[in-house]
Amino acid sequence: MSAPQTPHRPVWLSVMSSAMLVYAGMSLVDALSLLRQPQAATAAAIEDVARASGQIEPARRLAAISQAVAAAHPIALRVEAGAAAAVALLTLFAVAAIFARDHRARRATVAAGWVGIIYQLGALPFGVAMARRAAEAGAPVLQQVLAQNGKDMPGLAPGDVTAALRAAVIMMPVLRAAMGIAWSLALLVFFSGRRGRAVFGPDS
Repeated sequence: MSAPQTPHRPVWLSVMSSAMLVYAGMSLVDALSLLRQPQAATAAAIEDVARASGQIEPARRLAAISQAVAAAHPIALRVEAGAAAAVALLTLFAVAAIFARDHRARRATVAAGWVGIIYQLGALPFGVAMARRAAEAGAPVLQQVLAQNGKDMPGLAPGDVTAALRAAVIMMPVLRAAMGIAWSLALLVFFSGRRGRAVFGPDS
């Protein structure tokens, strides 16, 4: 008498569940780090540029800017980090349900997709506001870092370079939100559509 065979797991499900595990795990680590020490992600990013260049004084100035931006809104930053942690935990629950072949896996993943979109849209205005504050103070310092590294933008006046850097810094949270929304949409497409119903059943 042959042993019962394990149901076949489609390749797309293995890939998506693995990606969900990595994405949610990294998001949870970042969120817990921000809960412990709130900081504006955009300000920290431009600070990292100066540190990577090896220029100590600009890095110190950008570190002070990053701390000042975070200190202005500590509660809001913790609320955002808490929301990000909640989304990550919901996604991890969905991954666990998928690995356990739980009947709640599809609904949990679809819920994680919708909650992720709501989180990204809700956090975007605050992220843009924080990026604008970081750009106003940090773009001139960042321009100095690039100039000293020989990466000035030819054909542009210093004021135009500063304006371009400000626009680039402000776009960072927009691109981050767009990537998060795209990821959530991918979850909805795969799990709420035909593929998801075929694996988990129409009533799951």
